[in-house]
Amino acid sequence: MGAFRLLLAVLVAISHMGVTFAGLNPGVVAVISFLLISGFVMTSLIERNYNAPEQFPLFYVDRLLRLYPQFLLYFTASCVVIYCLLPGTPQAAALTVKNIALSLTIVPLDLYMFGFTIPEVLPAAWSLGLEMCFYLLIPFLIVYKLRGLAFVLSVAVFMVASLGYINTDVYGYRLLPGVLFIFLCGSYMYRMRARAAMVIAATAIFAGLMFVAIAVGMIPRRPFNAEVTAGIALGVPAVFLLSRLKYHRIDELLGNISYGVFLNHFAVIYFLRGFWPFTFTVTTMLLLSFLLSGVSYYFVERPALKLRHALRKGAKFGVGRASTV
Repeated sequence: MGAFRLLLAVLVAISHMGVTFAGLNPGVVAVISFLLISGFVMTSLIERNYNAPEQFPLFYVDRLLRLYPQFLLYFTASCVVIYCLLPGTPQAAALTVKNIALSLTIVPLDLYMFGFTIPEVLPAAWSLGLEMCFYLLIPFLIVYKLRGLAFVLSVAVFMVASLGYINTDVYGYRLLPGVLFIFLCGSYMYRMRARAAMVIAATAIFAGLMFVAIAVGMIPRRPFNAEVTAGIALGVPAVFLLSRLKYHRIDELLGNISYGVFLNHFAVIYFLRGFWPFTFTVTTMLLLSFLLSGVSYYFVERPALKLRHALRKGAKFGVGRASTV
């Protein structure tokens, strides 16, 4: 799924340059597939390496080693670029000790709407806070067999939000209660059984029908309810099919730079905005983002990956090829 993950990162990046498709925000659609992939990969990781309660702390360390090195690099880079090149902007106003300290713990990034953080330093990183919330919960859901209950409750929150009874953007896209079922669709795809297959298929079909209803006006269009339902309807079959493909080195190579592109494109945008004397293009932004991501993968991500491999071996569980997701 490496090439697909890179495509998703590109869609997120270009959405922040104002690119839309048929009036839809491609970044939101892409984020939904990221959630599905995360659910699939975390279930594989837990079942193969961290499938007992005493191993949960090791799982959390594994995930910190995955998210934090490049996040720290590009968050710091963004702070430097903003400070040096964008004084007097809303981004510069976010460079407070409190905001930086809270942002570096990652989870509060997903709670920016409640005033916990100011997201302008690295806006796309709010979804890392969402990922961290999912990581904290998913081992318990798997080991104690609570995925079904969590799925039903999450769907209920999502429907209430999508129909506008509570804030659609916050509870139908940003926070874990309303999107946990999307993660769990990905989780069910790993070693999928007949009942799980029916749940996943029904979810994708229902989401597709909801998108049509939103598109024709039967359900009022609210912030991102069209994109989220489209993302589910498109992402479920895409992730299912791609997860069945065999490993390929080129696919892995493309996947290796996807996380860096997801993280660094705002720092690149800020740099070009403050330094470039002319209007820059999406292509310029992406090329620089790809280049930086390749460098950061080699010098930052790979050393952390070796530590994750050692951690999993130390857990004394059977391991195959370690995931780089």
